[in-house]
Amino acid sequence: MEEFIRFKKRFALLIGGMALLISAILFLLGLQQVVFGLIPGAAVAILVFWAHGNVLARAFSMPTTRAKMYVFMNFLVRYVLYFIVLLVSLNYSIWHFWGAVGGLLIPRVVILIFYTIADGKLGGAVQDNPTK
Repeated sequence: MEEFIRFKKRFALLIGGMALLISAILFLLGLQQVVFGLIPGAAVAILVFWAHGNVLARAFSMPTTRAKMYVFMNFLVRYVLYFIVLLVSLNYSIWHFWGAVGGLLIPRVVILIFYTIADGKLGGAVQDNPTK
């Protein structure tokens, strides 16, 4: 469990770092409005990822039928949060819609770069257990 908590922290930091890097680049390019959508989108993406990790950790201690319903209901809550962020970004001009979409997609980009393409070699994402 301790390893899972370290993974969640590392992954959340990678998402936040990627969001800040992209925001800095967009800001330097003069696309400040996009940054105003990207930051809230990335913040919600980190929150949703963290909550998802907690849900999965808790579901392992439940009976199977209860765990399935618990995970499914939390799945719906996560997507309602995504919907709310996108709806707010469409209705309020201060949040840039495509920036919010980009912020919500940052965890997938981090997974693609750090955990798929680099196969864990970049940043020590996946490590072999030396005791086995």
